[in-house]
Amino acid sequence: MVPRVIYKIMVHLALGTMMFTISTGQPILMEQQDLSGVKTFVNISGESVKTMMVLFHGCNNQGHDWFQKPEEIVFLHKAILRKIAVVAFTNPRHRGNFCWPSPDEEYFLEATDLLHRALLELLDSLKKPPKPLVVSSVSLILVGASSGGIFASRLPAIWRNKLLNLAQVTAFLSVVSPTSFVRKTQLLEQPGADFPPTGLVYMPRDTTFASEEAIETFLGSLHQAGVAAKAWALAPQQLTAETLIASLQIAGIFVEDKAVQKFIEALTDLGLLMDGEVIEDPRRIPWRRAVALLDAGVQGHSRQHRHRCLEEVLNRAWAQHEFGMDAEVIDWLLYQSNAQGIRSPFHNKESVDSL
Repeated sequence: MVPRVIYKIMVHLALGTMMFTISTGQPILMEQQDLSGVKTFVNISGESVKTMMVLFHGCNNQGHDWFQKPEEIVFLHKAILRKIAVVAFTNPRHRGNFCWPSPDEEYFLEATDLLHRALLELLDSLKKPPKPLVVSSVSLILVGASSGGIFASRLPAIWRNKLLNLAQVTAFLSVVSPTSFVRKTQLLEQPGADFPPTGLVYMPRDTTFASEEAIETFLGSLHQAGVAAKAWALAPQQLTAETLIASLQIAGIFVEDKAVQKFIEALTDLGLLMDGEVIEDPRRIPWRRAVALLDAGVQGHSRQHRHRCLEEVLNRAWAQHEFGMDAEVIDWLLYQSNAQGIRSPFHNKESVDSL
């Protein structure tokens, strides 16, 4: 459990500087904790916690990646500016690739139980004196990307009535994920009327996993159940020397202009890029052959981290299966979450009972 003095430092830095690099290189400050055996990464913004975003990343990503990669950093900055507390978990039960388990997979129930205990431990720690940060029931916005979206889509039902009066799930966001309710465009189960308001971010270029048809199927089922729901389609993005430099700088990575220009020319020669448009799936093109062009004179982060950020930038520009966000999403989720909180029996309760 983290001493309260550390939380005060987190609050001050999160509010005072929205773009900075600390000693380990993360552009967003986070505090790592081990809660009930779960690696947990926390950022508290504000003098109290009223809304908390609970994050579950996709395969080959851990909790700390939310605070270190360009697209995620932009997303979290917007949340922090709105005084939303942020907590990200690393899957405590996986097969080496950090994928979150589906409901029909081994370790699913064990993983949900571990996370439930970790979340309760965190919320309880935020109630401690001398200055409790939690004084009423916290509204939880669950965010799941890819396999994280499949996993997190089951938590509203599993956690219902298990969070005591400490918190309630008030919104859910699925990013490039069909959720656990849809498989290959087929609806496996109709969500109930008590499912939280849901946002769905997808990429139309994906025609297999989180396809537009799969998203429309789940969206229609939510509307049929009377659940507030909205979908956002993400289009491909331009990739130029200027946009690449800007994206890497978001993650605290500074590359020489000449090196970036040579890298862009190499991508063009490889057939990946043409006139600022990614024309082939980066996962199918050996673009890593040209990465050495960027390494000379680069500042910030390890080589591995630079390459992972670069991979994300290329995949986001192609826009088939990568984390990304529409500018409207957070405000929509916050509006829906606040509306759910007002309807909660714990709304405006002066204090939260101890565990």
